[in-house]
Amino acid sequence: MAAKKVLIVDDDEGIRLFVEAILAAEGWECVLGINGEDAVDLAESEQPDLIILDVTMPVMDGFEAFRRLRNSPFTDNIPVIMLTGVNEEGDGRHHDEHTMERDFGVPGPEGFVDKPVDATFLLQRIFGIMG
Repeated sequence: MAAKKVLIVDDDEGIRLFVEAILAAEGWECVLGINGEDAVDLAESEQPDLIILDVTMPVMDGFEAFRRLRNSPFTDNIPVIMLTGVNEEGDGRHHDEHTMERDFGVPGPEGFVDKPVDATFLLQRIFGIMG
């Protein structure tokens, strides 16, 4: 059986590498991106089994990247876990699975994981989604 592939997109290199280390230890093939534009491009070209997507990023934020992923026939069925800092500065938008569906008009992400990322919680979310 081929290894599952995950796309990890976060502008913070430390978080990218931390999440990559967690999933590589579980046998996942990891593809890394640094902004929302990468998320959309790499999701289409790599066709990962799962996307872990930060919310606050330069170039294109995670919300816009998520909306584009859900609106593309090439990526609309890929499960997405959003990474979010509960105390993040920004425009004050706070979303969960339900508000994203309402506000963006597309099915919400499969989960949210708060930063700082807890490895055990992240894996529980992933296995709950992926089986």
